[in-house]
Amino acid sequence: MSYKFSLLLSMFFLVQVFLYAGDLACIESIHSQLDAISLTASYQISMQGGLNDSIAKFVYEEAKAKIYYTDDKQSYKAYGESVSFYVSRDYIPFVISDKAIAITVRRSAVIGYFQ
Repeated sequence: MSYKFSLLLSMFFLVQVFLYAGDLACIESIHSQLDAISLTASYQISMQGGLNDSIAKFVYEEAKAKIYYTDDKQSYKAYGESVSFYVSRDYIPFVISDKAIAITVRRSAVIGYFQ
């Protein structure tokens, strides 16, 4: 009898561990996707001289994410200046949290570096 009870108890904890591992795997997958998209966005920002609507649209279409400058006042256009930006996406986890988690990648680009 105690064997069956302990089996049922262990199944509850095992399911929780699997859900936690699933959350970690999903977060890692989203982070990798945002990292790849941010590298492409960095290249585009460097070529186009700053963050514009076409880059924001590209990031949203590819990763369902938002892209924005780290500082609200940034609008660099000068050749050779550095621009820092975030690419962010919300994730609703299974068991880690009751609220959505913002997964964010920070990158920078040098204007005109690839030209």
